[in-house]
Amino acid sequence: MSPLTQQQLAEIQALYREWTELLPKLKAARRDWQRGDAIMRELAAFYFGGEYLACLEAKEQGWQPDLTTQGEYSVLSEDALWDAYGDQQALAWQWMRDCIETLDRDRGHSGG
Repeated sequence: MSPLTQQQLAEIQALYREWTELLPKLKAARRDWQRGDAIMRELAAFYFGGEYLACLEAKEQGWQPDLTTQGEYSVLSEDALWDAYGDQQALAWQWMRDCIETLDRDRGHSGG
């Protein structure tokens, strides 16, 4: 096997540099994911645990909560929490598939 040309070596070095710059962002994304998961657990408990339905029933009986938000949908809107839960599930499955693909592809390499 012949050595790389200087240009090829520079390209590999640039990729490694890009990786070293990306790694802290990936670690931060993992922390963000964990926080997002904690948030979604609380939202799911509200939505699936009966409180959401109780609020809707109370609204039908005349309760008039302030549903003013900072621009996002109200948690009492028809599909806001359902869609958020679906988004989280879809993203979790996609990340898991991506991770499994990486691990399967790299199974023969040492270092892991």
